[in-house]
Amino acid sequence: TTGSLGQGLSIALGIAMGHKIDGSPARVYCMIGDGEAQEGQILEAAMAAPKFGLGNLCVFLDYNGGQIDGPVKDIMDIEPVVDKWKAFRWNVLEINGHDFAEIDRAIVASKSSDRPTFVVAHTVKGKGVSFMENVIDWHGKSPTKDEAAKALAEIRGK
Repeated sequence: TTGSLGQGLSIALGIAMGHKIDGSPARVYCMIGDGEAQEGQILEAAMAAPKFGLGNLCVFLDYNGGQIDGPVKDIMDIEPVVDKWKAFRWNVLEINGHDFAEIDRAIVASKSSDRPTFVVAHTVKGKGVSFMENVIDWHGKSPTKDEAAKALAEIRGK
């Protein structure tokens, strides 16, 4: 992952292509955000990966519906995201991004596809922290020392 410019997927694509050319069995995993998925560079990589047969590439989309400027659907809606990536000829999976068993199953499933895999991980921004859940303002700011302590206590269940 490299941030909002969408360069991480292009880098991951290049690494996956290098492994394929070298005959390496290595796999490449990339995490992108739903706001980042609005970038043209993401869509160019989405078209290139199947063209070059990069079945060794797996991309996770953190789909929480929020970006620094507001709700993704209000800024530049990426729907229908599943249909779009299927149209690009990717193996597309949808999971609960907070469920480690589902994440593991998606990784295992990606290994059995000869196409690149796109995993839509449905998540909640700030999950588990009462004052952060689904609050866009927390996208681009750090908690104070007291807020961090409260957040950690909530996550740990104390």
